[in-house]
Amino acid sequence: MQTGVPHFLMQRYKPMPAQPASRVPDEAHPPPDEPLWCSRCNTDQHLLVNSIQSHYPPAPNMVDVAYECHVCRYSYEHVASVRRVAAVLNRPGAPQGVLQFGGQYLHCGEPMKTKSCELRRIQSPLVLSPGAQQRMYEVLINTRILGCHCGFRMEMPD
Repeated sequence: MQTGVPHFLMQRYKPMPAQPASRVPDEAHPPPDEPLWCSRCNTDQHLLVNSIQSHYPPAPNMVDVAYECHVCRYSYEHVASVRRVAAVLNRPGAPQGVLQFGGQYLHCGEPMKTKSCELRRIQSPLVLSPGAQQRMYEVLINTRILGCHCGFRMEMPD
């Protein structure tokens, strides 16, 4: 059958379907539930959880977790289930330092409280071009001093 259109054009220019093939949106796929693990030490026995944040886009029982191995000092950050994070946090005798959980900082398992606020001055000498005089520059930073009932304190920018 002859249509008046050369055969090579018929194969090259096939009509596109009105709707693309069905596809599940990325948000519908759950993020991977990776274990908390030190790939250098090949264990999870020396991990310290530093930060737990809500995952975006939201996924049921999933959080963004940052942790480090206190033996090799290697740091990790990925998505994990609340169950996997709790397994590391709830180990008996596991030393934990300050844990950032959302907007809170926890020490000794309890939220730290603001003890005071300070205005700190940071100064540094700087020479902007060769042969120019050294000048002193400064920055003022508002800080919060957080305290734990055990006496531990830390200062952080506000």
